[in-house]
Amino acid sequence: MPEKNNQQEYLSIFGQELKNLRINLAKKSLRLFSYEADIPCATLSRLENGTRIPNIITLKKIASELNISVSKLLDKIEQDMPEHLKNFEP
Repeated sequence: MPEKNNQQEYLSIFGQELKNLRINLAKKSLRLFSYEADIPCATLSRLENGTRIPNIITLKKIASELNISVSKLLDKIEQDMPEHLKNFEP
């Protein structure tokens, strides 16, 4: 059962960091960012709340809207994440 807890904790932190990037880098509301990135608002909200796992196309759209690569997006999201979450196996 610890894997499930790690996965949920990872998704929660991932979502919070994603929201921080949207606010601090893009300086856009959820609604405007989702519109301009062509991502349904509900999808972006669920990602930021840690209740949805992103697919690669969604990550690409988010990264593009932030003017960074997907790898840079993931690096930024994971930079302050606890080590036990960076290395867990889902």
